[in-house]
This record gives sequence, C-alpha cells and structure tokens, in this order.
Amino acid sequence: MPDASLTAHKYLSSMSKRDQQQLFNTLIGLDATHCLNCNTSFYSYRNLKKIFRSKKSQEMQSVLFVNERDEKLVIKQFKDSTFLKNSYRIEVLINNELYDYHLIDELLVQLNQQFCENTFSYA
Repeated sequence: MPDASLTAHKYLSSMSKRDQQQLFNTLIGLDATHCLNCNTSFYSYRNLKKIFRSKKSQEMQSVLFVNERDEKLVIKQFKDSTFLKNSYRIEVLINNELYDYHLIDELLVQLNQQFCENTFSYA
C-alpha cells in the first residue's frame, strides 16, 4: 500500500480550491461518524428471520470526488451483519486501489493546514 501522506498530497494538488473545501467539509462529518462507530459492534434480535442468512454487507453511504486528473476518490461506509452481530466498516479507494483510514486522516491534516492555519481565537 502506497504512503498515505504522499497519496493525499498528490490527490489534493490537482483539485480546485472549491472542490477541496467540499472534500474538507465532507471528511469532517465522516471523521465524526467514524470516531463514534469504528470500535462499535452491537447485537440485534430485531430481525430473527435473517438469523440463518450468511454474512451480509449493506452500504450505508458512498461519497465520490474526482480531481482534475480524473482520479476518483470513493469512500464507502458499510454495516456488516453476521448472525445477530452488527458492525461498521469503511472503505477508501483511489482509482480502485484500496487504502486504510490513514488516507482520510492525512487528507484531513493537509486540508486543515490549508484552510484553518490563519484562524485566531480572541477568547
């Protein structure tokens, strides 16, 4: 798997400022959701008729961004169900190459430096 920092820098360098701002806003919301759900699993007895089905993955949300070099960033959130247990996972793909969550962290760090470095607090 390529370096997340280098990949994030290459991807962001060919995005317009407007698209970078949209990506930043989306990633802030995604990060908050991921922080709540990443280590969470729960048991559900709600749909007992589904007990004997094999493992099932349900896509909850998908986000697509394309930069000026036609590189596609796809982020998918899934709810996985096995027997009575439900869990959450996320997939990050750039040009159909799978990355882990470190890529989103790097994108957030670089976008945060770009958009929030001149923010001052007067409190």
